[in-house]
Amino acid sequence: MSRRINQGRTLIISLLCLLSNDFTEAQYFSEKPRVFVLTDIENEPDDAQSLVRFLTYSNMWDVEGIVATTSCWQRDKTAEWRIHEIIDAYAKVRENLEIHESGYPTYDYLRSVVKIGIPKFGMEGVGEGQDSEGSEWLIKVLESEDDRPVYIQAWGGANVLAQALWKMQRTKTANELAGIIKKIRVYTISDQDDSGPWIRKNFPGIFYIVSPGFEENGGGQYHYAT
Repeated sequence: MSRRINQGRTLIISLLCLLSNDFTEAQYFSEKPRVFVLTDIENEPDDAQSLVRFLTYSNMWDVEGIVATTSCWQRDKTAEWRIHEIIDAYAKVRENLEIHESGYPTYDYLRSVVKIGIPKFGMEGVGEGQDSEGSEWLIKVLESEDDRPVYIQAWGGANVLAQALWKMQRTKTANELAGIIKKIRVYTISDQDDSGPWIRKNFPGIFYIVSPGFEENGGGQYHYAT
């Protein structure tokens, strides 16, 4: 089973990395990918299920952040409490996971990277005075002296990323910002608010994979994305 998992991981990450300009084979096999999750967990069961699955593979990457966000169907609140519940359950099985493969992050470490996004929908949470624990943490991760790409997964809305970019655009030189953007790899599950289209319009050079699915008058229209 471990061999199959590793083969699957190799295929998926390799395909993503081949799309980036600075990927080398040596880099992939010698370093874990850096992963940062934005999740609208509790708007429906899917993200709780995804987080459980994510943690069973968490020895295969460096978990840089797990941020509770809003989305089209959860516009004015976040559910970081649910992330903590799942990490509490992970703590009970981590020792058993380590029997099969090593390298699983500790309970205390995972709790330390859980952050809260702003409880506002889309671009309502982007701009002056809209910083959140989540957006500030993302800036810190991107600023760290680590040249590896940061794979940002948006399972829900993307306004935490949008706010981080908005603030860095105003606090950094153009060269500094370009160096940070070069490290960003975004994959979003459709567009679950209007911040994703805003990011792509205002930062056209960003590495951003999405099947667009947002309509101004109707919110998330996921059938377009599929």
